[in-house]
Amino acid sequence: MSALDSDVTRRGVRRVLWITLGLNLAVSAGKIAVGFLSGSLAMVADGYHSLVDGSNNVIGLIVAAYAFAPPDRGHPYGHRKFETAATAVIGTALLVLAYDVIASTLGRSQEAVLPLIGPLNWTVMIATMAVNLFVSWYEDREGRRLRSSYLVADASHTRADLLVSLGVVASFAAAKAGLAWADPVVAAAIGAIIAFQGVRILVSAFHVLTDRAVLDPERIESLALSVPEVRVARDVRTRGRGDAVYVDLTVHLDGAMTLHDAHAVADRIEAALKTALPEIVDVVVHLEPAT
Repeated sequence: MSALDSDVTRRGVRRVLWITLGLNLAVSAGKIAVGFLSGSLAMVADGYHSLVDGSNNVIGLIVAAYAFAPPDRGHPYGHRKFETAATAVIGTALLVLAYDVIASTLGRSQEAVLPLIGPLNWTVMIATMAVNLFVSWYEDREGRRLRSSYLVADASHTRADLLVSLGVVASFAAAKAGLAWADPVVAAAIGAIIAFQGVRILVSAFHVLTDRAVLDPERIESLALSVPEVRVARDVRTRGRGDAVYVDLTVHLDGAMTLHDAHAVADRIEAALKTALPEIVDVVVHLEPAT
């Protein structure tokens, strides 16, 4: 990715994060305030869930200033793992929040007090669900366009918010029917959903940080063998993120080939790989003479 492309991506990601930050803060404030006023544990828990979305946006804004910076002497492979580190922070924050939500819900579950659900509760929840739908669609679209796994991951989390909000709405209906147990149960379920999202994000970040293989090695070998001069392609290794993959492999060429010609073959292999798989940002080709 060129410096110009990186700058465009960075500015695009920051624009998306600023917009979604404002929306998430508004949604969170509305649910928490109305939840406390009505005594709805589920609505307050959902509000805290949305507040984490806002904190994720803040983290993303900080990271966007560094993750797309070009390689330098200290970081010759670039700075994209700053983004991975941020997603790990997101996962950890979700687990902490999940614990707080479940602990507070269990602490109040013995009270069995019916929340006072009124028109304002319904209005706020319907409005926040509409906002979440927009934010999820917008972040996912822009994340794929800008090739930002951070935005795509955050969009996935926002989609999960819709299921949480549906659960809150169901708890409202249960409260109207006089079922006092429904509110703490839904709040605890929200905590479990938050924990699940946190674990999934942490596992994804762990795979990147531990250099888990990203691409199918047979696919890489096939593409390398499509270059006529290549006799054998082997020892394929890939690492990185889904949107920034680093590849190295060994190929065997005619031993009588000049160094100049062998280098030209390596360039063609790199071009073939990057053309077929645009997520590849760097290719190292090890040349060996064919036996």
